[in-house]
Amino acid sequence: MRSKLATLFLATLTAGSCVLVGASPASATAHYGKSKWISSERGWQNAGVYVEPGDMVRIHYVSGRWTVDYRKFPYVSSAGYPRYIDRRIYQPCKILSRHPHGSMIAKIEGDHYRVGSRALIQARQAGFLQLRVNDADGCLGDNDGSVRVRITVTN
Repeated sequence: MRSKLATLFLATLTAGSCVLVGASPASATAHYGKSKWISSERGWQNAGVYVEPGDMVRIHYVSGRWTVDYRKFPYVSSAGYPRYIDRRIYQPCKILSRHPHGSMIAKIEGDHYRVGSRALIQARQAGFLQLRVNDADGCLGDNDGSVRVRITVTN
């Protein structure tokens, strides 16, 4: 029994030291991910991910549908509306005017990014990742639905 415990201890110690050597600060690459539901009925929503300058943030649409006006326009993915529908929607409601209504957008502090169905963003400053539909706060009253995204951060 004693030799089995000693062997187990030695194996654990050896494995632990390998992990410690491989995880030295100079060679560390943190990698973590999470899923998050984002509602079209709310403004900026904290994704629960804090990033540092230089971090690579990958956002990928997983499922769900939303609309910027459930009475007039169809439900779409986080890619947003095609151009022929986008042109029929009240343009001052867009936060990012060059990107379609209904597309997902991101913000880290003061920097805005288009996500659509997927994006790879290099954070320029530290802060919490926030996500929302490309539809201004005053225009959210007729929105409906939500989408689920997968967020992965690598530094």
